[in-house]
Amino acid sequence: MNTEHVDQEQLPKPVLTQSQAKRANQSLKGMVISVLLTLAVVLPVLALNPFNLENNFRPDVDVTAGARQVGDSAGFVPLDLELPEEWYPNFARWQGSQADGVDFWEVGYVRGEDGFVGLRQTADANPTWIAQHAGDVAPSGKRDIAGLVWQEYSYRDDDGVEHVTLVAELEGSTVMLYSDSGDELLEIAATAVTEAPA
Repeated sequence: MNTEHVDQEQLPKPVLTQSQAKRANQSLKGMVISVLLTLAVVLPVLALNPFNLENNFRPDVDVTAGARQVGDSAGFVPLDLELPEEWYPNFARWQGSQADGVDFWEVGYVRGEDGFVGLRQTADANPTWIAQHAGDVAPSGKRDIAGLVWQEYSYRDDDGVEHVTLVAELEGSTVMLYSDSGDELLEIAATAVTEAPA
């Protein structure tokens, strides 16, 4: 007799007793109640802490207050750049008591998800300090941006990303801009340097 093809109608149908049916129904009710209780706890938490889909976290950095605070001891007017609205600072700090004797004002500016320009400013710059902060490379040219002449330093890292540093003299201080986000951002920042109040 071939038992591989058994007619489904010939198989016995399971029959639950009344107590078995009641227990099965209680398990289903318990599961539904558990899911509803879980949702009752989770949904208010999610409502109070919505997901940040735009990844638009901006640190609360007050460049103006920081520049004002270090202005007296810096020996120059620390720059507080006026940049387009989509830019924001992600740090501003005074780097004092440096081992090499070159104290400097430093600010980082971010645009979008991957645009960044850093600014360093000091009254005590020397060729060694500039070289160290420009990637230890020789100058690669000069740029005139908004009437200010900048010395350019550039190199490519192992991943092929170009790092560019611009250095200029501005009213008793040396200003350095650095970025690996392309010329457009550097030129916007360099223009803002020339337009910054003295």
